[in-house]
Amino acid sequence: MTDQKLKILTIAEYNLIATKDPVGSYDRRTRENLYAIIQKLSDSRNHLSPLEFTVFQKFKSAQFAPLGEKDKKVKIEVLRYLFSTRVRRTARVTGITLAAAVLFILTVYHFFLGVETQKQVDLAYYAGLSKLGLASQQEIAMVENSLHQTEATLVQTQKKKEELEKMVARLIANNKVASNFKSIVKHIYGDPRTVYTKKAKTISLEFANKRIARYNTDPDMWYLLGILETGNLKVFYNNEQILEIEAIFGRKGEETPLGEYEIKNRLYEPTWYKKEIIKGKKVVRAIPFGDPDHEIGHWWLGLKKLGPQVHGSYGIHGVNLSKANEFFKKNFDWRSGSAGCPNIQEWYLDFLANVIPLGTHVNIVQKDKWVKST
Repeated sequence: MTDQKLKILTIAEYNLIATKDPVGSYDRRTRENLYAIIQKLSDSRNHLSPLEFTVFQKFKSAQFAPLGEKDKKVKIEVLRYLFSTRVRRTARVTGITLAAAVLFILTVYHFFLGVETQKQVDLAYYAGLSKLGLASQQEIAMVENSLHQTEATLVQTQKKKEELEKMVARLIANNKVASNFKSIVKHIYGDPRTVYTKKAKTISLEFANKRIARYNTDPDMWYLLGILETGNLKVFYNNEQILEIEAIFGRKGEETPLGEYEIKNRLYEPTWYKKEIIKGKKVVRAIPFGDPDHEIGHWWLGLKKLGPQVHGSYGIHGVNLSKANEFFKKNFDWRSGSAGCPNIQEWYLDFLANVIPLGTHVNIVQKDKWVKST
């Protein structure tokens, strides 16, 4: 009898969602399917049957969580990172100790031993190597050179880390300037010292145990403005602009629809549904994250159109970083724009995905009305 009470959903779709919890934890594919069903109900809300309307009311604000298995994997990865850090630290100390020992021995050999004594040391040294079947003089020289190179690399790596910390510390003092904050976000992306900490109704961005910024998670405190004419996405918090970043919008024939939206969901390592023409027919291919053809980055910020609905699904996402110039080629050649979704670079996307709350208002306009024409 249930199928006779459905107008929009299939029995399979109804059975999938009817038994779920709006705040339950499910695997990624299940969550994607559930959000798709909710969107389908939302798109046809004026034509729902009473049964479907009840389901829609229950799930229209659903926020599904990932399964606990993901948390376990994250913990394992954290432990693996900490272990590898200790190994690297030990290797570094060992390398420096060995290098120092070699340097000390070579210094004593060259500056404190006479020529005859040096010859006796050489004979004893290589005689011992010969008995043990170890490396020749040339091979030993290669080992010594490798040790020196390892030491130099470790010193250089540490120097770069210290320079980054100093640079961020300088910029933090003036991080209300949008250009400085852009630089901070870009430079600390992917660094293990970068941490987003959630507490009650706030989220903090920290680097090397220093707080860079703290935000309220109330969506009314946030606002995003996408400007097609200039290819920019402006980010406002508490009525102040904190970022203005380059963005790619839809190419000719697949223009990004103008209007008001809100961020409805946030997906990590999302599946990309790519439109393709195969044998003259338009099909949609599901491309999982990690596939070489996957081109939308680590995050998907799903957009829900407010007011008149539009065909298709839109969201703010990244680009394929393996294609070095892909972003700027698209951004500066309108013909090679996106398929309609706003695209931003991965370091900005990661920041927004961690701090922007669901329900944040997004407005896509053709031209910024506050910019005077010249």
